Amino acid sequence: MVVLRHPARAVRIADALRAGGMTAYALPLTDTELPADADAVTRALATLGQGGYEWLVVTSANAVQALGMLAAADGASLAALVGRGGARVAAVGTATARTLAAAGLVVDLVPGEASSAGLLTAFPSGRGAVLLPQADLAPDDLRAGLAAAGRAVHRIEAYRTVPYPASSARRVPGVEEDGPRPPVLSPSDVRSLASGGVHPAVVFTAPSAVRQFRDRLDVGPLSFRAIAIGRTTARALVSEGWAPAATAADPTPQGIARAAAAAFAQHDAPISQLVPSNGDQP
Repeated sequence: MVVLRHPARAVRIADALRAGGMTAYALPLTDTELPADADAVTRALATLGQGGYEWLVVTSANAVQALGMLAAADGASLAALVGRGGARVAAVGTATARTLAAAGLVVDLVPGEASSAGLLTAFPSGRGAVLLPQADLAPDDLRAGLAAAGRAVHRIEAYRTVPYPASSARRVPGVEEDGPRPPVLSPSDVRSLASGGVHPAVVFTAPSAVRQFRDRLDVGPLSFRAIAIGRTTARALVSEGWAPAATAADPTPQGIARAAAAAFAQHDAPISQLVPSNGDQP
């Protein structure tokens, strides 16, 4: 199993895979940097601290980290700003909620389904303004859904997804997980496996990982089993012409492990092919 994450952020997934009898490796393809317009985020945080938003809606742990860095650079903390302004806090899932709690915030809403659709279903009705910090590559479905429900939504770019490794001066550190890190593979290692008869299972943890896999390993032909962390990532795989061998029912380490086990148990599970875009052979 190849998990497309930095090894420090793939510990829990690797543990769940090992518990299911699978061997896990990490292949970091993407990283995170501060947004192009950090001043816009600083202004939004100031408005948050002045009571300008009823809700702060957070969809990733990376957003928590980036907001914390930018708040600290302005002499405050994210928890202090939220407390001062009185905003309620929603997290898209339990992992994001844990990161918010670790930063000292009280999380008021975590939907049962960890997705934009789940959050939209669980979100209370009302007209109060919402601050929505997201990645530059995040889809617009959550903002659009909240706006359609009558909310005034201020979506800001909290961080940028870039090819690994990020600039050391602008990097947003990911949340590191405790425990032994999975061994790291390089893109050439994965190319060697996927160009033979191994058909490795690859866990795609975000749509951006799908794009980077295409860009960084586009020297095929390669054959692999694609495991999607959720439906949005599954759609990104399909857009590349890759049928997911399995999609996790929930984006937790255990959910990913169950999806991977199901893919291996199905002898007719789809094998995806990466063919060089220029038609050349390696």
